[in-house]
Amino acid sequence: MNHLLALVLLLTSAVAFANPLPAKPHIYVEGSAEIEVIPDEMTITLGLSSENMDVGVAKADVDKRSVHLINTLKAMDIEARDIATTALQVTPVYDYVEGKQVPRGSRVYRQVDITLRDLERYGELMQALMDAKISNTVDTSLSVSDEKVVSDQALIKALEDARSRAAALVESQGRKLGDVHSISEFELRREETYFLVPNRQMYGESAQGLAVSADMRMKSSEPFEPGVIRAKAKVYVVYLIK
Repeated sequence: MNHLLALVLLLTSAVAFANPLPAKPHIYVEGSAEIEVIPDEMTITLGLSSENMDVGVAKADVDKRSVHLINTLKAMDIEARDIATTALQVTPVYDYVEGKQVPRGSRVYRQVDITLRDLERYGELMQALMDAKISNTVDTSLSVSDEKVVSDQALIKALEDARSRAAALVESQGRKLGDVHSISEFELRREETYFLVPNRQMYGESAQGLAVSADMRMKSSEPFEPGVIRAKAKVYVVYLIK
């Protein structure tokens, strides 16, 4: 008997959860918003690599440039927590001669991730990267330092949009908007979430171009415009109708 009662309660709870709408006059609306903010941080991902028949020589070259780069970054007051380096990766490299693999030596590689919190120093940092003779593509991405604050602002505006829509629809029928019954970021239990979307992405020149091009050295001191980041939010609200 107890098992039967438990089963009935479980089925009743499941039905109630599957139908979150109230059994009284109501309106179910979607609210959305998009706000723009200026990014204040940049993440730079780059690689230092060297090839040589003697793996020790290649490693010494990468180590030397890594130390030079890190010291330069610290001299720019970039904190240690904003500089992340991976362990060295060593891989054999080959040439193909008459269909056969011929050892060309070893490639030593290290990745460095840098967080730049003062975008006005972008040109100075790019110059430092060129001076370190970066040998791989430099990838950059923009972000905001406090994404939660921006996301919350977008959510609040989405709620305001939902209420405005609901009020307009209800008042068009000669009724008044009542209290909020439920608020959710999910539509019919399907996941929807707010997110930050950069409207632009920047990529560095090839390492070789950065190292040898005088034009690139001149450009590194030019003003940098980060553009904007758009924060989007969507909510689903059920209001009672008076």
